[in-house]
Amino acid sequence: MWVGLGYLVPGSSETYLLMGIPLTVAFQLFVRRRPLRELWVRRGGARSGLSRRDVAVTALLALAPAYWGVKAVGGGNPSVIGWYAAAIVGAAAAAYALRSASVRAVFRSAALATTLGVVGNLVVVGGFQVATGTSVDLMALVGSVLRWTAIYFPATFVIEEVAFRGALDSHLHHPGDARGWQSALLVSVLWGLWHLPVAHGMPFPLLLLSLVTWHCAIGIPLSLAWRRSGNLAGPAFAHSAIDAVRNGLLGL
Repeated sequence: MWVGLGYLVPGSSETYLLMGIPLTVAFQLFVRRRPLRELWVRRGGARSGLSRRDVAVTALLALAPAYWGVKAVGGGNPSVIGWYAAAIVGAAAAAYALRSASVRAVFRSAALATTLGVVGNLVVVGGFQVATGTSVDLMALVGSVLRWTAIYFPATFVIEEVAFRGALDSHLHHPGDARGWQSALLVSVLWGLWHLPVAHGMPFPLLLLSLVTWHCAIGIPLSLAWRRSGNLAGPAFAHSAIDAVRNGLLGL
């Protein structure tokens, strides 16, 4: 349904991402029939509700999307503004997840997927930049990576990562299930195909192959991280860091 809407409803990638919010909520409540809090922390997590510490963490995580969201208002693009607004809301969900995960646990959970994704971006995107003679400013790259990680991390708790790991992966794989790699592979293939409405620049067969291959390479570790930790913070950080490095290498 999401992919179909992406083809049927014209709009930007931000519009496409925002479509997933009501779809994910509906899937969690009416298909899985599970509470929304389990999108971020699997069964056994604390009840929803924010403590004073959670409010402080929420405010901290909301700073980057709020700052860049205010700047986006000047551009007058409703989809971009809505995307930043969603990231601000995601800061509260991120604070809820971080309540039951230490910083060390988050980084440990994110390590494999982050390493694979960052190295892959450096080889593919960085290699392309070198091959085309595009210079890369190291300081600008670091600044861009930090900026986008700070923006993407809260956003992934309401957009994309929450749908594919928090909702779909949880629906396909349950604790104790055998052959978990098969369901992780299926989720990752679906994740790759999901990008088709907003991916361009290659002949379709090559585009299809590249999307599925790349998203399986990083998607399977993301699913395994979610299953082992039961907390979306690790996969969310990995996803954010991978996309941030890509943006940095592209000079965004």
